[in-house]
Amino acid sequence: MPDIVPELDRAAVCFEPVPSLDRPGSLILFIDRARSHSLGWDLTMKTVYARVIGVDVGSEKLDVNDSAARLAALVPNTVAAIQTHVVAQIEEKEKTLVVCEGSGGFEHVLVDALHEAGIAVCIANPRQVRDFAKGHGYLEKNDRLDARIIRRFGEDVELNLTPPRSPAEKTLHALVLRRGQLLQTQSADQNRLAQVTDSFTRTMIEESLAHVKKHLQTLADRIQAVLQELAKTEAKINILQSVPGVGQVTTATLVAELPELGQLNRGEVAKLVGVAPFVNQSGTSDKPRKVRGGRAQVRSVLYMAALVATRHNPVIKRFYQRLLAKGKPKKLALLAAMRKLLTILNDMVRRGETWRAETQHAETPQPDQRKEATTAPSLNEDRDRLTCSMHH
Repeated sequence: MPDIVPELDRAAVCFEPVPSLDRPGSLILFIDRARSHSLGWDLTMKTVYARVIGVDVGSEKLDVNDSAARLAALVPNTVAAIQTHVVAQIEEKEKTLVVCEGSGGFEHVLVDALHEAGIAVCIANPRQVRDFAKGHGYLEKNDRLDARIIRRFGEDVELNLTPPRSPAEKTLHALVLRRGQLLQTQSADQNRLAQVTDSFTRTMIEESLAHVKKHLQTLADRIQAVLQELAKTEAKINILQSVPGVGQVTTATLVAELPELGQLNRGEVAKLVGVAPFVNQSGTSDKPRKVRGGRAQVRSVLYMAALVATRHNPVIKRFYQRLLAKGKPKKLALLAAMRKLLTILNDMVRRGETWRAETQHAETPQPDQRKEATTAPSLNEDRDRLTCSMHH
């Protein structure tokens, strides 16, 4: 298994190197993994499952491929049908793994039903599954074949399990998703308003913008209330909000869209979000490193948080100004600040520590940083070779 973790779009799955005592730094990695148990679900799939079920999720139906060949091949995508034709037909729940793809939210009916029944489930990245299919010679594509490939993907690839969500986390995710949709609508209407000349049409667009603005404020109030309620049971809410530059929107988005925060090392979480430079070497060719992919909504709020942090967070501000003093372009320096802020947040959540003082996150390397120093270039080395373009 390679040491590089590919970036993910909206999946709760990522490749992960298997700890080896022969590789420098691996023992520290293994110990740090064990510590993550106290902060929530350990996402690493350690169980070898005797039965793997692949499911291709559609808006109205589920195509199922069962390694034990006991389930129906076609199941309606409803709670009642899933409980009757899937959950009830799984006898040894602790030895069964269900794998499906991220499907724009339609997969959550299945995933929530499986979690309630205590069955392990993994939401796989569709792009990774498709690349897996091409690598095995499957160039054609249909729902039935997809279910078979997803099952083989679950059997052959070391995956991370999708953790169950509490009712408050489901609510927060829905609110964050709706907020993103309204922001897109607002941006589109603002662009239209700048081009329209007809007074009647202009009035309609202005009314629409006022309506969207009102809903955004309502959502902000609701998100704040949910965060306050969630903070009573989730320590990471207060941890995230204690960092200068991290506000309510950033906290809500990280909790809803990045549940892996605190469970991965700094390189993995940076690749997951899409702020890590990727090596592009072949023979004597060593091309500039670029960032790409990742979770766009998380990256968007992280950009704004880093922008504020470059002015009001002493650690990020000093780091950002040092890069500018070296002659780095502002866009590159801000991207580096985004990764710096993300790794600090990841380390704080993993340790269960709130922001105390700037000396806490100064130049002294943390265990996460020391363990990666043996296998990956330092952050500054990455930035020296990173191009100024961000590919979404």
